[in-house]
Amino acid sequence: MTKDNVDATQCLKGRSVRFIHLMMTGALAAVSVTAEATTVEFKLSGQLKGREQVTAARLAQAAGQSAPVSLGNGRFALITTDDAKAIALATALREQSSVLWAHSGAVDAPLARLAPETEFHSRMLALTLKPGSSAAVTVSALAKRTGQALALKRVATGNRALVTLPPGTTAASLAAVAVAAASEPFIRTAERVRVLRHQWIPNDTMFAQQWALGKGVGGIRAAEAWDITPAGSVAVAVIDTGIRSHPELDAKRMSGYDMIRNEFIASDGDSRDPDATDPGDYDDGLDCSSSFDFISSWHGTHVAGIIAASANNGEGISGVAPNARIVPVRALGRCGGTDDDVADAIRWAAGVPVADVPNNPNPAKVINLSLGGYGPCGTNMQAAVDAAINRGAVIVVAAGNDATRVADFTPANCNGVIAVAAGNLLGDLSSYSNFGLGVGITAPGGDFGDLPGVISTLNGGITQPGVPSYATYSGTSMAAPHVAGVIALMLARDPTLSAGQVINRLIGASRTFVAGSDCASAPGACGAGMLDASNAVAAVVPNRLLDDLTASADRVRLVEMREAVTGRYALSADPVEIAQMASGLRGGAWARTGLSIETFSFTAQFNALAIAQPVCRSRLVSGGGFGFSASVEECKAYAANSGWMVDGMAFQAALPNAGLCPGGSNPVHEFVRQDGLGYNLRTLNDAAEIARMVDAGWTQARVAFCVPQ
Repeated sequence: MTKDNVDATQCLKGRSVRFIHLMMTGALAAVSVTAEATTVEFKLSGQLKGREQVTAARLAQAAGQSAPVSLGNGRFALITTDDAKAIALATALREQSSVLWAHSGAVDAPLARLAPETEFHSRMLALTLKPGSSAAVTVSALAKRTGQALALKRVATGNRALVTLPPGTTAASLAAVAVAAASEPFIRTAERVRVLRHQWIPNDTMFAQQWALGKGVGGIRAAEAWDITPAGSVAVAVIDTGIRSHPELDAKRMSGYDMIRNEFIASDGDSRDPDATDPGDYDDGLDCSSSFDFISSWHGTHVAGIIAASANNGEGISGVAPNARIVPVRALGRCGGTDDDVADAIRWAAGVPVADVPNNPNPAKVINLSLGGYGPCGTNMQAAVDAAINRGAVIVVAAGNDATRVADFTPANCNGVIAVAAGNLLGDLSSYSNFGLGVGITAPGGDFGDLPGVISTLNGGITQPGVPSYATYSGTSMAAPHVAGVIALMLARDPTLSAGQVINRLIGASRTFVAGSDCASAPGACGAGMLDASNAVAAVVPNRLLDDLTASADRVRLVEMREAVTGRYALSADPVEIAQMASGLRGGAWARTGLSIETFSFTAQFNALAIAQPVCRSRLVSGGGFGFSASVEECKAYAANSGWMVDGMAFQAALPNAGLCPGGSNPVHEFVRQDGLGYNLRTLNDAAEIARMVDAGWTQARVAFCVPQ
């Protein structure tokens, strides 16, 4: 319930018309339009403080429109003559870096089916206080007026007082207190705190192929995108249940945060803390209403794998953006999570300060929200979305699994996000997926019956954590990370793109729905089209020169391993191989030396836009020493020489020219020493360790390859 902005829709002469009512100091201001007009609403960046009206007028003039109407808080409305012009105008506005979001005022037709009920926290209210109001005094007055024992838990971001009612409070009592609170003079808005859940549907069928990444009608053509993508380690925040350790993900994980305040929901014994590990979200006390809560979902691990699971490692799966970095942000636990925690998680993920929480040292360029619940986008959630977009983040949200209008499902219905519907192997809308004019695009989410789900990383534990594993899930939760991964590939080509520019290119590059499908028969119901990674990446013009190494943000960590018995050294960028070597599964007694090298990642192999070259790893048959080369000719020579065994491409690096590295890169040296087994080789760039090796009799042989500074 709110006293601020209220949107209503009417149908005049068969056309959708939006009336926007704005409550300002008790007076009602309205933007009314004729039956033959469509409204475009947009919001300007918070960096334009004091210049919003001038900027909005300039944008309107450039688009050939009359003066915009201010809706307050940086929001404006423009009136166009028809829906097509409104869509074109919204698209043009999104191209402007000063515009956070823009959308046309088209409205879904009402559905004949029942919509799901909003799920609220059993006894919590969020009261947005007016400036200068005392939370304690206001809550005390409300308790006296309603006769309810209200407890002030804390004052959250946006001057929101979170208030709890006693255990056993009924839904009707909670709603009645919210109604009473809305009329209090010092309270701006009163909202019952909603519960949001991850949007997955369990499916225990395993599939060996990643159809979602392929060339079939339901796939996204990921391999074709990799061929034209400059390598780039774009940070993607996964706001979810947290993630577990997994060989496909461990090298990708950046520092995250657990944003869950309620200890019951958190299930890890404390409130907010820096540990975003998923402890499991099972419900052994039967306190949750959803059937899948009796076991742990490991949902965040599955979502993270779809985005960034390691590629070129000879086993497991590949993520959509295998070089992306994952910033885990935990906001869902037992029974789901509150919309206040999710909103704060969005802020933190984008680098927006959150009270009582350290700032995120790795702000994400992409934020994935595979979660949601029925109801409107609340004021706090929209404020969090706006703040994140203002920091340069692109927000991807699952459309929901209730087979209903996405306009009724939050946070997919928030302004500025891209809502993702789920498609199946046949290129049609998945049976469970939400739909409607709020959907931006459809991506692989899997289905049921004879149609497969989406395979990704998981944990083998039923309730408590077990061993890393793989499993197949279906849901819009699986569709959203496909889009997040593609956006990470797009931003690798041009990290300066704004959220609006990314969304424009993404939907503009989508493929047409399959003829005869539900989506083809209902234009607009499933978004602009089907996700196409290759088209989307090709729609972005790279903004760095071919020989510009210093501007490259892509990195993969080479870990040095040493075999204890033979004293041989190896380098690997593959976390699966590293884990297997350390556990003895690949023979020998290998262990990490503690040294590592940051080098280029895999995505750009054989790509003219990237200066990095594939590096082959070869082993001496006699002696077992490992050698590395970024030269194609040398790698061919290794393969032709019976004294060497070639492992294949191990990672990427730049090629030295006559022993000199390109500008912006540093040399990695190869050293050699003979012992009782033959020649031992070691390749490294650590100055202190090199000095010790020279003292121990090692000889520098050459510059093996070059890595970015």
